[in-house]
Amino acid sequence: MFSHLFSLRSEVSLGALVLLPLGALWLWHAAKWHGPVANDKLANAKGAPPTFPYVFPFLGSLPIAYLFSPKAFVLNPNNFFQSKHPTRVKILNQEFYVIRGPENVRALFKGSWACTSIPFVKFALGHAFGLPSKALSLFDKDDSGGSHVPHPGSTIEARNRIDYRVHESLTRFLEGKGLSPFWNRFADNIMQRLHAMHDRTGSDWDYHDDLMKVVGDEATVSILNALCGPYLLALNPDFLESFWNFDRNLQTYLQGLPWFLAPRAYADRKRALNAVKAWQQHARDHFTESAIDAGGDDPFWGCSFFRERQKMFLEMDGFDYAAIASQDFGAIWASRNSVTATSWAIFDIFRDPQLLTIVRGEVDACRIDAGSENVPVKFDTDRLFRLPVLQAVYAETLRLRMHFYIIRMPDRVDLRIRDWVIPRKKVIVTPTTVAHMDSDVWNTGVNNEHPIDRFWVGRFLNQPPSDAHGDSKLHNPAPTFSMKEVDGSWIAYGGGPRQCPGRHFAKRQILLTMALMVSLFDCEILGEGLNAKEDFSLNGFGSGVSHSAGKIPIRIRRRASRTSS
Repeated sequence: MFSHLFSLRSEVSLGALVLLPLGALWLWHAAKWHGPVANDKLANAKGAPPTFPYVFPFLGSLPIAYLFSPKAFVLNPNNFFQSKHPTRVKILNQEFYVIRGPENVRALFKGSWACTSIPFVKFALGHAFGLPSKALSLFDKDDSGGSHVPHPGSTIEARNRIDYRVHESLTRFLEGKGLSPFWNRFADNIMQRLHAMHDRTGSDWDYHDDLMKVVGDEATVSILNALCGPYLLALNPDFLESFWNFDRNLQTYLQGLPWFLAPRAYADRKRALNAVKAWQQHARDHFTESAIDAGGDDPFWGCSFFRERQKMFLEMDGFDYAAIASQDFGAIWASRNSVTATSWAIFDIFRDPQLLTIVRGEVDACRIDAGSENVPVKFDTDRLFRLPVLQAVYAETLRLRMHFYIIRMPDRVDLRIRDWVIPRKKVIVTPTTVAHMDSDVWNTGVNNEHPIDRFWVGRFLNQPPSDAHGDSKLHNPAPTFSMKEVDGSWIAYGGGPRQCPGRHFAKRQILLTMALMVSLFDCEILGEGLNAKEDFSLNGFGSGVSHSAGKIPIRIRRRASRTSS
């Protein structure tokens, strides 16, 4: 989520097997990078995962049905993604392993210290973000591993440890000293923008043809300004359009479709990359040390993260300004998950009057402004971020709307998943969709009145205990938010040593934006928008939080009474 946040380096959550018929291409790429690793004997050894049965020896488990309905295929109880135990899958002359179930997933995350993501990072950066071949070649040479101490016998120079250095820079930014100033800038930005939108909006209803764009634009601009400073958008007014066009065409790039078959998609990518290049050239031309503020950031580079990455990448073989722009565009693009999740969360709140009333009651209790129409909304954010129902909306949104493939590969040792052993150099795939739609795990209500493919915050709320007469034993009957019961099943950020480092920012960003929207606005979703569907097409499924399949028309006005309702 906001790196998935930048999860090109952390969870490789670009939907790396977004087209399973092209899975052979992915696996061939990994095998080519590592060299042939044959281990047929292990297939018959004790603890080796069984092979999913298939009819035609050469084709293997070729998933043709995925081409027509990828989500339905992934959730089909008869396919390999639904195997209760680790399973070996053969497609053409390649293979990978599928992991599902909370205990198996927890074991995978626990053992992921021994895994590498380099082949998939290289694939995504090269195919989607246009990283030049000279820079890509450094991934082939990095044999040092992802830990602070290089693998014994590693031949790569410390300056060229691209996997470790990139991840360490992300962690320092999103889990260390860089997070606080970044968050504060975002909070200021989103509050200013939504209050300005409130001032532009009258007490009469205004029509907008798409809720996702209304919310998405405000959130995206606020994140970009907080992340990159003001000049990325000031120098490139069309960047927002290119950004989202690129996002919707992501599968086109990952599929390796040549530019002449998708000229518009590649033109959008070129415009987005050129915008990043122009911004960074402007920063190089105008930055001075005196521009650095108390938090270490500056208006030209934005977060110190980007300024420091310039120095880091220029120390590495094969990197020039164009290559750095590709890497940094990948980091910027990763904000799309938290933005899209925010839009869906607000959609689900406003289309359910009862939920809206409950959320407003929670949020209003955290207000520290006077509540006057002319006074900006302010919150006790420590209290806001602990609200049970607001957090449940956040968690349920990611459970229902997040669709991607967590991909791991044991590097130097075999990986044990409970009683099973997966050989090194073999790809492991865990779909979030399977975990998030597991009917054996998720609460569906007393009488199954809340199916797992529908939004329901109750999955994450524990009600207080009651006595024999059904009366609460507690003076405060408010529910509590809990995720303990779904450990290993709610995997929106992956897990293990390289769990998405942006999860802290992403949660805060989604919660604050939701709170501001319900505090400032009344919003009615119109017509068929109430039944909006996710885009589960071949090009829409598997890249993270899904887009809406169509526009969601709304009418919106200033909240009729900010101290009531």
